[in-house]
Amino acid sequence: MLGLSSMDFNEGVPPERTVFKDEGSLSFEYVPPSLPHRERHVKTMMNYFRYLMEDGGGGFCQKILLIGRVGTGKTASSRLLGRVMRRELEGKSRHFKFIYVNCYRERTLFLVSQRLMEEVAPSYPTRGLSPQEILRIVVSILEDKEASSIIALDEVHYFVKSAGQDALYNLVRMLEGYEGSKVKLGLIMISRSKEFMYELDDVLRSSLTRNIIEFEPYTSSQLMSILQDRVKLAFKDSTVPQDTLEVIADSVGVDRGGSGDARLAIELLWRAGKIADLRGRGEVTPDDVREASGFIHPGIRVEDLRSLLPHEKLVLLSVAKELKRGKAYLRMGVLEERYRGECELWGVKAKKHTQLWKIVKNLERMGFLTTKAVNVKKGRTTLIGLPSAPAFLLEKEVSKLLAEDLGGRAM
Repeated sequence: MLGLSSMDFNEGVPPERTVFKDEGSLSFEYVPPSLPHRERHVKTMMNYFRYLMEDGGGGFCQKILLIGRVGTGKTASSRLLGRVMRRELEGKSRHFKFIYVNCYRERTLFLVSQRLMEEVAPSYPTRGLSPQEILRIVVSILEDKEASSIIALDEVHYFVKSAGQDALYNLVRMLEGYEGSKVKLGLIMISRSKEFMYELDDVLRSSLTRNIIEFEPYTSSQLMSILQDRVKLAFKDSTVPQDTLEVIADSVGVDRGGSGDARLAIELLWRAGKIADLRGRGEVTPDDVREASGFIHPGIRVEDLRSLLPHEKLVLLSVAKELKRGKAYLRMGVLEERYRGECELWGVKAKKHTQLWKIVKNLERMGFLTTKAVNVKKGRTTLIGLPSAPAFLLEKEVSKLLAEDLGGRAM
């Protein structure tokens, strides 16, 4: 979520005064030892991939599809599955690799295949190889090691939109020609909805819809137990009262009209803790939660922004800077001029017009921008807008992320 505060959440607080003992356990990337209310989902996945732990067999790839809204535990469940299976297989002295791929960032078959190679053989040179060649080498390396692997493709719907169904077909059919071999694979595809399936042909769609696990939004009582677990991990004793957690769970729980998004609930808890630190109280109050909720905009998630490529961030920053002046839209020509100026400020070479247009369309497909064609005196032009997040807030967050990518300070 995009957050804005008049206070600096990164301001130093003396260790003895902070309410936190481990902030990292509240991050999006953290996977706890157990996932309340997702035990059944993880057990079902374990059953689908049981063959990876059995003797014999090979040349087989089971495919499952995880479907659910943002914050319903899909990614965390897949990562927890990988951790459990690695522990079991290593206990039997067998090689196992869980490979997570974020398809927001690895958006082409070549990038995905490179990611797989980095995991199984980091030093193997891939320059000059086609994606299909890289995939064959990855499978051969796994076979030589007599290794099993599960590949998780997160946001797979975007991969299909960006790379096309043929790219997905190459991944689904990685083991073709390896029938009877010792290599075993599993493929987890993660998506927010089933809609992308309608873009696939009948054969591919049929092979992917046999094993679907649906993740429902969390209720307030479910979120309450999730938050209680995280408090034990992240906060010092007696710093987060029960009624503080109730405010969060009640505001986010799907049964109370909320989104049922556990990530949102955990972010509210973290921000409320930061506010408590800055106030110097030593306790996180319900008012801290209410204040924290004012800093979060649900339109765009920071983790999604972080996954964008530098030039995509530069385009988004250019749009935000123009629209924060009070405009509803800006023309493509205005965007191009502003974008080139931003590239100069950040010390990078600007993309050409055709490449810039492709970036705009990609950002539209991902939900970061809106576009519409309109008639003007000299023909037609494209107007570009923002779907929901305030322009001034987007500018601040994207500038921070660009500073991380490109160095220097946000401008």
